[in-house]
Amino acid sequence: MTNQTSQPEWLDLKALRGYACVSERTLREWIHRASNTLPAARVGAKILVRKSTFDRWLENHSLKTIDIGCIVDELVAGVTGTN
Repeated sequence: MTNQTSQPEWLDLKALRGYACVSERTLREWIHRASNTLPAARVGAKILVRKSTFDRWLENHSLKTIDIGCIVDELVAGVTGTN
């Protein structure tokens, strides 16, 4: 027996929009872009995305921290010839 309060594994764009807190337009852009697309399935007129797939896809797009000081030091060393 399934838990009625749990979210289904496959989400249509309306449900995914609420889950991801992004617009449906953004989701469609991610699905249809030329590279690194968000995997989706079309069933009739509906586009469905597996929740676990979306979570993994989104984690792969997390922002990376950048050490600005290191970049500046490398640029200065390159300009002054001290590397």
